[in-house]
Formats: sequence, structure tokens, C-alpha cells
Amino acid sequence: MRRRHVSRGAASAAAVLALAAGALVAGTPTASASTCGGPSDYLCGAAKNRSGRTMSLTLNLGAGGGYCDVWNWGGGTSESFKHARCDQQTFGNGTKGGNGTGVDVDAFTFAGYGYHERFSRVGTWHWRQKGVWTKVRDEEIADCGIGDGNEIWCTVLLQ
Repeated sequence: MRRRHVSRGAASAAAVLALAAGALVAGTPTASASTCGGPSDYLCGAAKNRSGRTMSLTLNLGAGGGYCDVWNWGGGTSESFKHARCDQQTFGNGTKGGNGTGVDVDAFTFAGYGYHERFSRVGTWHWRQKGVWTKVRDEEIADCGIGDGNEIWCTVLLQ
């Protein structure tokens, strides 16, 4: 009987240690966009273009020689317009950036087309004029394709 009690005690201690170790891992702070610079960096923004139209991206929002007019400067769905420094690059169909790639997409737009955007699969759709930039946070991907009315529809999701 005593032997069984000792085994339960050991099992309980092991369970407590496992939970404590999990709490330490869960409590570890995540990386930010400014630290996404190599293949070992995990949290990076991304864009997936399936529209057949040219998308514009920036990898350095807040720096650079040009400007991006961002409607959601803080990220997410809150409107906070900023005329921010950036370098722009064009991008065709495919995926750029993303977790584990070391490439961090900070924002996207379509210079020649307006587009619809929403955050999450059940979010509310919003119309954005051509050239208006949507900020993409770390760990998010903007997935853009052609939908109703032959227009561009972009859903921003967690990767």
C-alpha cells in the first residue's frame, strides 16, 4: 500500500513540474516585426496573392525613401491613418514572407485597384481605395484573391 502511495506522489510531482515547465514556455514573450530578420526568426507577416493582379508590399514600414498611406497604423481593425515612410515593391501571384521565412511583410495594397479587406473569416468587409495600405502584424497573413464582381478580396488571418 505504501509503495502505491509513493508512486502517486511521484506522479503528482512530475505533473506539477510538467505544468510549471509549460507555463514558462507559454509565458515567454513573442518576437516582434523588428526582430524578423533570418530563417530562425519565427513570427513574420506574410502576403498571399492569388488575384492575378499586381500587389504592392513593404517590408520596412516606418523607414525607407517612399511613403505608404496606411489606414490601420496600429494594425488590426482600428482606423488610425498615417502617411508613413516605406519602400514599396511589386509582387505577382504567390506568397511572400511568413513565419519561419525570415521575411516580414509589414503592409500591402493594390496600386491599380481598390480592394475589400477583413480581419478573420467572419470579420466585416471594408472597401479600401487603390493605394491605401493595410498593415499586417507579426504572425498574420493577408490572403487575397478574386471574388464577387471580379474584385479583389483580402482576408487577414493568423498563420
